[in-house]
Amino acid sequence: MYEAFAQGLIDVQDEVRAAFGWTLVPDRESAEQMVDLVNAHGERTSLWAPNGREESLRVLSRRLSEGDEIVILGAAVTAAEVLNLPKTPHLIIAADGAVGALDEHARLACVVSDFDGGVHLDAAAQMGALIVAHAHADNFEQWSTSLEHWAGHPSPPALILSHQTPDALDGAYNFGGFTDGDRAVCFALAMGVEKEKIRLVGFSLGEVGRWSGSTIPDQKLRKLAWMDTILGSIGMNGAVKK
Repeated sequence: MYEAFAQGLIDVQDEVRAAFGWTLVPDRESAEQMVDLVNAHGERTSLWAPNGREESLRVLSRRLSEGDEIVILGAAVTAAEVLNLPKTPHLIIAADGAVGALDEHARLACVVSDFDGGVHLDAAAQMGALIVAHAHADNFEQWSTSLEHWAGHPSPPALILSHQTPDALDGAYNFGGFTDGDRAVCFALAMGVEKEKIRLVGFSLGEVGRWSGSTIPDQKLRKLAWMDTILGSIGMNGAVKK
């Protein structure tokens, strides 16, 4: 259940690691440690316990699959684009810091994040947004700091954990993809959302979006090129600004 929409969306992660000179082991170790940390806090925070996370995933999957339209906000989303979101009933998945573009969270289904979203991600967590929390090799400090902080909230946010290794990992899923934006699309597809119901807003190749966290611009643009490749492989890069 909840496997990637297509095996290629997982296989491409090996291609990305090779392109950047990264290795698999640190990705796996980061994910395993995130699961261990969340499980430990789950002893007193039921939403973070394995059963609580599975229930959050089931509820979100049902909500998304039954939605009329799923709008996925990328890091380059503008205020005008948010104002012009469809008037018909829709749900929103925000890619990490893009959640900061929203004035209210009534239609926010979840935030897909590898913890680059800074104050915007923290604010969403404080308001109770469900976080699809992603671990990879070089975000250990970010996820550990954020999760320890959120665990101290009176009402910690619901979590779903994700990773980017080809191996099964108890307590976390590989939904496919690489960047927060294309991983959000992969997540929606894995939840059973029909491709035709997904609308991409604020996805761009030529700029580091204002809602991106701290990043190395040249490397970020290379990552965005991989995002375009991944979305293109499923026929969904038509809405990406070139």
